[in-house]
Amino acid sequence: MSTLTEPPANDSAAVARTLLAEVDDLTVELVGRIRTGDYAYAESTALNDAELGFVVRDNLVSVLGQLCGGVGARLQPATEAGRVKAELGVPLPAMLHAYRLAGRLLWERALAVATGTAIDVLPQLGSEMWRIIDDYSGAAADAYGDYLTERVRRDDAERRELLRRLLNGDSHDPTQRDIARALHLPPRGRFLVVHAEAGPQALSPLSGIEARLRAEYVESIWITEAGAHVGILSMATERAHQQALIHLRQYATGRIGLSRPFSIATDARTALREAELAGRCAPAGTATVTAYGDSPIPLVLAHAPSAAEELAHEILGPVLVLPPEECDVLLDTLAMWFECAGSNSEVARRLHYHRNTIHYRLRRIESLTDRRCSDPKTAAELYIALTAARLSGADRSGVAADSPSRAQERHDY
Repeated sequence: MSTLTEPPANDSAAVARTLLAEVDDLTVELVGRIRTGDYAYAESTALNDAELGFVVRDNLVSVLGQLCGGVGARLQPATEAGRVKAELGVPLPAMLHAYRLAGRLLWERALAVATGTAIDVLPQLGSEMWRIIDDYSGAAADAYGDYLTERVRRDDAERRELLRRLLNGDSHDPTQRDIARALHLPPRGRFLVVHAEAGPQALSPLSGIEARLRAEYVESIWITEAGAHVGILSMATERAHQQALIHLRQYATGRIGLSRPFSIATDARTALREAELAGRCAPAGTATVTAYGDSPIPLVLAHAPSAAEELAHEILGPVLVLPPEECDVLLDTLAMWFECAGSNSEVARRLHYHRNTIHYRLRRIESLTDRRCSDPKTAAELYIALTAARLSGADRSGVAADSPSRAQERHDY
């Protein structure tokens, strides 16, 4: 975009000065053309005659002043016009059309007042005039876009603040209904709160999820809080609900907790607590989606993380103090034993060890913890302690025993 204009030739400058002397008449004429042009409705509903006249005159004076050669480019009137029209909601095409109308009017008047040798420089004057009009319309369009960008940013900030208030407010507070309404959430519907932790290497949780959900007819609003992405989802149908779950699982980079579905938007505070707890039902560092209530024992442990960690050390302490590799092997074997419903043969098949190796490892755990796997009561204690160790990180790694990162030593007993 040009910012400086060379002074036109003397004769063309004289034409511009003549037009400048008639700027009030030009203002009235241009306002009339705008009012009756293709975008008359947009202009007439946004600005009254006095307001539109002020904007028009300011721009005409600036354009003609440049054509007179007395000043360089002064784009402030165009910038102000762009901001005002964006603020009032005048469509961008309507604003740009007004500048084209201004160019046509000035050219018509220049043809009418040019005499003598000035007629010879009209092509130069026309070229310069349309270049300036182009500069002005470009500056106005830039200001228009800048205002919209700022407004979107401001609106997003307001929406995020409203969501924080909804998630932290009392459901019995009447203002909560007003907040839900301001967020365009229906008073009753199908809602879900999501709490997504950042993944490894501080990966952004659920990057771009809002647009993906919208494509599935799921409206969502999100905020970022202390390393987590928190959102409320509004779903019109059960199909939309299921599609939302698919996307959450597909794009998870860390632990994701889901509340139970709820029907009243003002119950979001309770739902947030559920989502936070559900997320803690999976081991840290995993990309897992867990719904509240899906895993009862981890959920109980997540309610009291300090007590859970104490329980893990109380029951599995002698195992947890072993060298890391030995500790991991024993705990992973125990976890697989529970997963295989206590079948040593199935554990051996899955981990590619002889069943005697599995038997030896389980006996070692029993010896260290003074709890027998064959006793339902003490086996339950081992299961709860193992789960608590995995959730708290007390097990050091939680890597599966058949992971490629695990030492692949084979032992037969």
